Formats: sequence, structure tokens, C-alpha cells
Amino acid sequence: MNRASIPATVSTDTYDERLASAQIETDAGRYQMATRLLDEAIAACPPAEYGRRAHALALLAHHYPRLGKLHASVRCASEALAICEAHGGDESVRADAMSALSYSYAQFLMGRDALEWGLRALAVARAAGNRRSEAWALNRVGVAYSSLDNQRQACETTSQALTIAKTLPDGAQALSFSCLNNLAYCWLYRVKEARRAGEPNSPALREALDQAQALSEQATLVAREAGNPFQVAVAVSNLVDALLHRQAFNEAEPLLAEFEALSQQNGYLSLELQAAAQRALIRMARGQVAGAIAELNSLLLRDHEGGLPPKLRRILIHALYEAHKACGEYREALGYLEQHIELERQIARDTQTLQNEIMQIRNEVDQAQARAETALQAAAHERERARHLETEQQQLRAQAMALDRAAHEDVLTGLHNRRHAEYALPLLVEGARQAGSQICMAMLDVDHFKQVNDRFGHGVGDAVLHQLAALLRSKMRGADLLARIGGEEFLVVMVGTTIDLALAICERLREAVAACDWEATAPGLAVRVSIGLAGDRPPPEARLLLDRADAALYAAKRGGRDRVHVDHDAVNPE
Repeated sequence: MNRASIPATVSTDTYDERLASAQIETDAGRYQMATRLLDEAIAACPPAEYGRRAHALALLAHHYPRLGKLHASVRCASEALAICEAHGGDESVRADAMSALSYSYAQFLMGRDALEWGLRALAVARAAGNRRSEAWALNRVGVAYSSLDNQRQACETTSQALTIAKTLPDGAQALSFSCLNNLAYCWLYRVKEARRAGEPNSPALREALDQAQALSEQATLVAREAGNPFQVAVAVSNLVDALLHRQAFNEAEPLLAEFEALSQQNGYLSLELQAAAQRALIRMARGQVAGAIAELNSLLLRDHEGGLPPKLRRILIHALYEAHKACGEYREALGYLEQHIELERQIARDTQTLQNEIMQIRNEVDQAQARAETALQAAAHERERARHLETEQQQLRAQAMALDRAAHEDVLTGLHNRRHAEYALPLLVEGARQAGSQICMAMLDVDHFKQVNDRFGHGVGDAVLHQLAALLRSKMRGADLLARIGGEEFLVVMVGTTIDLALAICERLREAVAACDWEATAPGLAVRVSIGLAGDRPPPEARLLLDRADAALYAAKRGGRDRVHVDHDAVNPE
């Protein structure tokens, strides 16, 4: 959400109300609404209330990973830390922001960075004497160890966090659940390690199975008592996994049906797909291999719309490999094994791209903070200029936060900006080339936008661009690159999409713009867009794809506007 778009009365009362409401939504597992309320709390926060703003940002950084928005989590945590560095305040907030950074880095498979930030958070929390923040930091250190494949250390650290959580008063439910759930995950991983060791009845395997099931049952009980549907679904999914390892199918099936229903009712897509995959694995274990193969293939078909997370797709492909091998269909099994290997490579390439993006954000923030530190040292040596230097420091810190946003985000629309697009486009094209996949680019321009500004004013023009950005987000996949690269010009890059599918997507987007209720923005307002589309196989240079899409856009303009024009010369280039 673009915080600037939220009309809110600037007051601490409004802030406190939104924060309290956000906590209620969080406890009920409605994280989308909780993040919206936190955004409203930040918009309502008086400018001088730095501590309140940092607190809400740290909470946002904690929530965003549950919605799959890891980049947003990194941005919010970094901003919270910048405020703490500039204005001081509650050290526990600083520790929580560091813990959020640690968790996001772990999800990006940046294990060493995750461990470093987790240990920093732990040191700050202990120095502040805040046991809750200390326990969260230990929990995130455990996640960091897990991302480094050190499951024993992960279990030990997370157990320490759980011990602290049990001593805390009411309000530690989410922490206790997270610790139990993470411990269950670690022991499930150790079950797989023991099976790979080839000792089916070893003490290590029996211990791992017992611990995984017991911890999953405890996490499920905690989640049920809290009435949090998301926690229940996550905990029960781990419990089902533990029971499947024991081949306790009759016990697993009613639990599987429960968390599948919860996922469908609350829109937890990843968990819903995981339930379907587990159901197929049960059928395969019972000898119903043909039916299991059909179910697994139907799940893979959902990936055409970007519905499957890479980790789940990897599980499905490996299950199909095992199923065909069990049937003696070795040609088909080999095909899925090759897909599995290629998917591993693609995940590694995608992870590297994400890591580069995060490193760029971090380096820019570090450079800005280094400049601020240099100025602070100068202030210590020249006390007679203290007031002047303090003003300079405030400017530097403001520039640091502005630099973090300007590096990748367009202020008006919240989309990526031209600078980010110029950085990311060559990586996407090269990644598509290495993966042997297709890539398409669309250039979108608002028709007669100058007339909108002239007739209705620049405020309405800005509102049009903001609404258009919202339509883009709603119609495009999360994996697509969306950027505002000019005044009224936007860029969309779709990896792994054929030119025919890209054309259909662009047509739907054009129709959505035409059908939007622009009258609600300004009476008499009507907005149309022209779109130029190019792509298919990746060209030798990213600039070639950009030039073709740009030429197609001008052709759409010349052709009468309010249309999509495909640069046919760019289809299947030699």
C-alpha cells in the first residue's frame, strides 16, 4: 500500500487506535488487514513521533514475510533501524527490526547475513533487558542456522527461545507458537537427513520422528487455543508431514482435510497446494500410483499462472519422478529427474538475482550511514559548531532514507522506478536465456495524458497514475517486473510467458483500464492506454527488447490508440 494515499488525521490517538486494531487482526490471523492498519497508523503518526513510527515499521517488517513480501520487510526494517540510529528511542524496537532483517535474509538463502543480524538483535535485546525481544532474536537465529543447514544448532537455539517464551506473561502466544513450529520443522528436516543416511530403524530416525510429531502436536494445540486459523493450518500441515513419515495415513487424512479446508476458506494458497500434494503422496504410498500421478500433474498445471512456489514445485516434480520410477516408466521418470535438476538451477539463479537486489539496498544504506558517522565524528571534534553539524546530520539521515527508496521505488505509484528497471532488466533477460525460457516486455502509455492534466489538473493526473499502478499490480503476477519509467509511461516484463499469453494479459489490462470508474476520480474523466508488446525468446541484449517494445508502443499510438500492438518482428527472433 502507498502510505501517502491514506487519508488520516495526524494524531497519536489515531495511531494508537490503528495499532490496537492491527494487533486484534494479527491475533486472528488476518495479516493482510493487519498490515493495512499498520500503514494507516504510520500515516496518522505525528512527524516528531519517531519512536512510534519505528515501532509500527518494525511490526510491518515482522508481518510482511507472512504475505510473501520479503523486499517490503527489508525496506521497513531498514527504515526502522535508520530512525533508531538517527533519533534513538526504544532499543527493543531496534532489536525487533534486526530480527526481522535476519528472518528475511534467511528466506533469501543469505544464511551468513541472517545469522549476523540475528546475533546483533540478540546482543541489543539482552543489553536492553527485554526478554521478549531476546526470545524473538534467538528464534530468528535458529531460522538462520536452519538456512545454513545446521539443524542441530537451530534446534538448540530455538529451544532456548521457547524456554524464555514460557516465562513471559500473556501476549507471548505468537512467540511460543513460532518456536514450537520452527522446532517441528527442524526435526522434520532431521527425519529426512536420517532417511538419506540409509538407516530405516536407527535411533536418530526414531528420535527425529518422535520429536517432530510431539512438537507439531504442541504447536497445533497452542494455535487452536488462540483461534488463529493461519497458525492452525501451518501447525497441522507439519503434523500431517510427521504422520506421513510414519505412514500413519488413517491418522493423517482427517487432519489433512482440516487444514486443506482452512486454507481454502482463508486464501492460504501455498498451504492449499501443499495439502493437495500430500494427498497425492498418500495415494501413491497406498499403491494408487496412476491416480497420484494424475493429481500431481494437475497441480503442476496450476504453475502456468505462477501459482506454485518453487519449493513446492520441486516437491511435486520429485514425487512424479518417484511415481514413474515405481511403475517402471523409466523414460518418464528420467524426464522429471531432468526437470528437477533444471528447477534447482533456476531456483539458484533466481535466488542470486534476489540476493544482488538486497545487497544493492544494503550497500546504499551502509554508505549513507557511513557518511552520517563521519559527520558525527567531526561534530565531536568541533563542539563550537555543534548546532550546524546536528542540522547537517539530520539532512544526511533524511537523504539516507530517501536514497533507499529512490534506489528502487517510484514515490508516486509505489512501483519500481527507471533506475531499478535498468538494473534488473539485463539480469532477467540473461536469466531467461540461461534457463531457455521466454520473456516478453510491454510498454504502456496513457493516451492524451497531457489533456488530463490540462483539463482536470495535475492532482487528478497523479491520481490516474496511482490508480493505473494499482490495476497493474492486480492484473500482473508477483514475479513480473513492474516499473514507472517516465511521466505516464510504464514497463512490464513477463518471464516465462509466451507472446500469445502476454498479448491476452495486455488486452485484459487495457480493458480493465477502460472499464475503471474514472468518474469517481473526477466527473467527465475517461482514461485509455496504448500498449506495445514484444518478446518471446530472449534477445542478445536487453536494449533490443526495450527498443522493440518502444517501437510497438508508437505503432499502437499511430494506429489510433487504446489498443495493444505486437512487434511481430520480435516474435521468435533468430
